[in-house]
Amino acid sequence: MDNKKEQKTLDVEKQSVKALKKTFANVAKVKIERVGYNNMTGSYSIVVTMTSKEGESTYFDYGFAKNQEKISDYGIENEEVQKEGITTDKVKVVYSNGLEEEL
Repeated sequence: MDNKKEQKTLDVEKQSVKALKKTFANVAKVKIERVGYNNMTGSYSIVVTMTSKEGESTYFDYGFAKNQEKISDYGIENEEVQKEGITTDKVKVVYSNGLEEEL
């Protein structure tokens, strides 16, 4: 049972990073710090440390609903790092379970 839940969380994290890449430009790395799920809304609250290609990082959270193309909302913590746009290059991702990949 735990394995199935962990796989579901990993799938959501992967989808959310793809959506994050469609929201922000110049993303080099995303480290997922923690994930929360809201049973009432069916959406996730995801806390990340995002690093730009310039090496600057910011820590913020965003909302995401499974199978969506975009993130629903996010907190602005550093406008230098959180530049609206699209990242087309591969991004290093560290998932909440410690697994890493380029996406």
